[in-house]
Amino acid sequence: MNVLWNKLIGDKPDFALEGRIFHSVCIIVMFGLGLNIPFNYMIGLPKLAGLMFVVLLVVAVAYYISRFHKMLSLAIVAFQVINNLMLIANYYDNSGLNGPTLAIFLLSFIIAVSIIPQKQYAIWLPLNISVMLLLIYWEATHPDWIRDTYPNKTNRFTDFAYSYIIIAALIFFIIAFIRSAYHQERRRAEHEATELAASNETKNKLLSILAHDLKEPLASVQGFLELLTYYKLDETERRNIENELLNRTRDTSQMLGNVLSWTKSQMGGVQVQLMPLQLLRALDGTLQLLKSISAEKQIELQYDIDEAIWVTADADMLQLVVRNVVMNAIKFTFPGGKVTISATTSDGKCTIAIADNGIGIPAEKQAKLFSISEQVTYGTGKEKGAGLGLVLCKNFVELQGGNIWFKSEPGLGSTFFICLNYSPQATITYNSPGPMVQSAAKPI
Repeated sequence: MNVLWNKLIGDKPDFALEGRIFHSVCIIVMFGLGLNIPFNYMIGLPKLAGLMFVVLLVVAVAYYISRFHKMLSLAIVAFQVINNLMLIANYYDNSGLNGPTLAIFLLSFIIAVSIIPQKQYAIWLPLNISVMLLLIYWEATHPDWIRDTYPNKTNRFTDFAYSYIIIAALIFFIIAFIRSAYHQERRRAEHEATELAASNETKNKLLSILAHDLKEPLASVQGFLELLTYYKLDETERRNIENELLNRTRDTSQMLGNVLSWTKSQMGGVQVQLMPLQLLRALDGTLQLLKSISAEKQIELQYDIDEAIWVTADADMLQLVVRNVVMNAIKFTFPGGKVTISATTSDGKCTIAIADNGIGIPAEKQAKLFSISEQVTYGTGKEKGAGLGLVLCKNFVELQGGNIWFKSEPGLGSTFFICLNYSPQATITYNSPGPMVQSAAKPI
């Protein structure tokens, strides 16, 4: 019913709130007129039934013009002009003050308040009141102008009772819809305000990260280069400085890459290209690089991934996620420690587990681990982190239709789990030394 109703009044992206209210009022009025036409005919008021049929057609045309041709202003003008003319005719043909016309005029006033723009209130609302007062005055000064059109008192009382019920129902539905639309707009505005506040906070944190964590390593790199350029150093000192340069540039490059990737994702510029990937083959180059980085810190990196495991993923995103998580594991593990990477499949899902026996995550930091933080983190080898990598990982994993979580015990280590869709139907052939050729009975 909600889907049908939204189609009748128009989707939110295509129509403003005023247009959707106008369409809903038109539908409600047409429904009420549709009930009134046969009723008035049965109680002996065929002319009034015919008049209401004409009004029904006019409202339908106004609805059509606005809903399907998006000419709301023209539809409102046509609706109001014909509405006032028909109210005058209804007053004359339905016994004047002895009929329910006053209540119908009041309903017309409420409808006008509901559908017309505020800048047109000065036109249509005084017109409604003026027409009603002029009709009352004319009937009072010309009592023979209006005749009683009811066949008997029973029909008159029935018409009053029925008109009251229909008018009350129409007013209820109109006001209920307006209240509902108002609350929806308020919730949307509150949601957008919350998102804007979160976006501003994130922007401020990101600028803080760039201001501090990018400037400092670049200054260090400059200092190391000046030492190498202007001072005579022995081989040991030179090698130590070169190692420091490599570490600083590697950390800075990773941080800058994460910032750029995250910014691109927030701007909607990331295109996700999901395809069947053999997991071990897709991660092979990344794992070899990570193995050499871990060896520099004297950390053992082991991975156990079955060649038969295929996943549905974006190759670049998958590599970035795994690289960030494993780099974190290396960063927070002491020399002599161990990082293991494994993959299992179950119920159409593939879960990649990245475990370390490092320092673990403090309990107070676990709840906000996947949110941007201005607090700088340091690894066991004084490696500096900007706190953006895991935010990016969560974003990219979810874009691939998966999810990421972790478990950790301070002092014992952490395990991160990356869950993606499994592609069991895929097969693989190799064309050495060229690129991998992927095929699948039905690529997912």
